[in-house]
Formats: sequence, structure tokens, C-alpha cells
Amino acid sequence: MSSPDVLIIGAGLAGLSVAWHLAPSARVLVVDQGAQPGAEATAQNAGMVRRLVEDPVERAIATRAAEAFAAPGEDWEEHPPSRVVGAVLGLVEEDAQLTDAVVHLRQRGVVVHDLHRPEEVAPALRGCPLRQAWWLPEERVADPHALLSGFTRGLRRHGGAMRLGSPVTGLLQDGDRVIGAQVGGERVLAGAVVIAAGAWGQGLAAGIGLYRPLAPIRRSLHITTPHPLSRPEHPWLWLDDLGLYARPEGEGWLLSGCDERLDRPSPGPGSAGAVTERGRAELSQKLVRALPALGDVALRGGWTGLRTFTPDRRPMLGADPDRAGLWWASGLGGAGVTGCFAVGEAVGAWMRGEETPWLPRRAVSPGRPFATRFLIHPSGETWSGQLISAR
Repeated sequence: MSSPDVLIIGAGLAGLSVAWHLAPSARVLVVDQGAQPGAEATAQNAGMVRRLVEDPVERAIATRAAEAFAAPGEDWEEHPPSRVVGAVLGLVEEDAQLTDAVVHLRQRGVVVHDLHRPEEVAPALRGCPLRQAWWLPEERVADPHALLSGFTRGLRRHGGAMRLGSPVTGLLQDGDRVIGAQVGGERVLAGAVVIAAGAWGQGLAAGIGLYRPLAPIRRSLHITTPHPLSRPEHPWLWLDDLGLYARPEGEGWLLSGCDERLDRPSPGPGSAGAVTERGRAELSQKLVRALPALGDVALRGGWTGLRTFTPDRRPMLGADPDRAGLWWASGLGGAGVTGCFAVGEAVGAWMRGEETPWLPRRAVSPGRPFATRFLIHPSGETWSGQLISAR
């Protein structure tokens, strides 16, 4: 496909969701520098589908996407993209954090129970010093591979194409209009270009003199050896203010202390990193303090991955106001799995000239005002932050 209607840069969940939504009505080509789709942030996530979040825009995206997870359609008939396990969200220091979100979700019909005996629902919470907790029995764990496979199946079923192992070295312009990209040494012209390149998106924009603040933030995830409390049906857990989550993974646990540090990737694929001794020590301290039932777990490995944020931590979606023909599906942060269906739906609808009553364009516009600095949480604790430059 030499001159598609839409050229999408990035074959992760965001890019492939946009492609899946557009393919029935447009000629779509997805390109990626990796040898396989979803090899970067998509492959580095924990897979938890979370609707109980503070930000109302992120919550709108998550609740919309949950409808698709519940009924994903024919491209996932053989391999469902998620399974219901339930979730417990809790606070160990704060009382009010997430309470507005709880009210809003209940108004939307989402089942959220106040939880007074958390260990009865989630034995791994035994001994946890919770000040507040909620039980969401309908929350899910996603299968990123199944998600990618379904999006790819739908793309190809409608005649779309994917070109892997093809780095994009720059965008092509005609005046102030983006008309394509330099892909693997070839000029590929397109009616529209969508940047869904995660940590590499800011660099692509800078190449045409366009500044869009996107910060790749690295986070650690740890795998444990087998543990008696790990069961497939055990809900995933998130102590939101402390910055600690846990979900069963095989016979052990997948854990994160929600640490954050800025780390811009080098050109080329391969953004995963190794966990550090310091990261393991900080996680162990949090477990002893807040999840004593898991305090005896043995950590056997893990990885670090990049999540890309804007300064206000809302996605960057839609048409770029300063470059005609350029669109964005970026800045999903840690919500790429949770929101992928809805992100693709929104960007696809706007490209077709349709509206999305459930998500106002201005809230996620690439041209909205941004702060000049980001607030990150190196320790994962919401009460402890560090300001970093947005440039």
C-alpha cells in the first residue's frame, strides 16, 4: 500500500486500535520500527483494566472502553481480550482520594462496594493498614497479545496493512501540511498521518519544528516466586496513595511500587530495561509496611518499561491544530490497556468528522495549554513529588 488514506506510526495498542476503527472506511497502513507489533509499552504493562481513577477524562475513556471489553466483537470470538477477576482499590494514608470517582462510577452504573473486611475478598490484604477501600467485582485483567491479535485481524479483514521493521525517520510536509513520512528509506504519502509512537512521538514532532510535550516515564515491575496466596481468581489490588499494586501472575505475583523517573529512549526499538537492587529494596519495604501477607515473597525478576505522559497526564488525541493532516493517539501513560478501545474509537470518529458525546475533544486536544513542567512521583507515593522540565 504505497499511498494509504491514513498512515499510522506505531503498532502498539493505541495505533492498532485507531487502525481497527478506521479500516472499514479507509485504506490504512500501520508502520512500526519493531519486528513485531506491541513490542514496547504494550508488552511492558501489567494488564489491569482500571476504571476507578481520579481524573474525569481518564475515567470517561476507561468507562467507555469497558463496554468494548465486555462485548469486543467477532475479532475476539476465539480469544477474548480480557477476563473478569475483580479489583480492590485502597488508601493507607488519605481519606478523600478517589471518593468523587466512586460517586461518579456508581452514577454510571458501575458496581463499587465499600469494603470493610478486605481480607474476605482478597486474602493478600490481610493485615493491610487500610483507611478506605472499595471492591469492584467486575474489573478485568486484559490479555495484551489477544488485544493486538484482534485489532490486527480486523485491520487485515478490511484490507488494511502493516509494515514492521520499518523505522520512521521523519515526517513529510507540504507547507504546513503533513503529507506522509519517510518509512524505512521510502517516502510514503498519505491523506493523514497519526502519531501513535509512544516514547518516540515527541521526537517525530520536533523533526518538523513542532513542540508537543510528551515525557517517557520509566516504571518497575517485579515477578515473584510461587506464593500460596496467588490464585487466578484473586482480585488485583492497588493501594493508590502509597503507589503499590499487585496481581496474581502464574503461581506468583506481579508487583510494582509505582516508581517514576524520566528516561528518553534512544533511536530504534527496545525500551525495556532491568529492575535494580534499589527498586527491589524499595518495593520490599512497601510490602512489609502495607501488604504484610506478601511480605515474605521472593522476587525473582522483572523489568522496567516506559509510559508516556503529557504534563497534565491526560492523553494527546485528535487533530494537531498547527499541522493539517497530522493526528495524535499518544500520551496514554499507564492507561494504554484500559483505554485502548475508546482511544481508537475517538480518534477514528473525529477523523471521519463525527462527534463523541462521551469525550470532549478540547479535553485531550494536542493544542491545549500545557504546563512547562511535569510532576512525577519517584517513590510512587502521591504525597511526594518532583518537578521536571517538559522540554
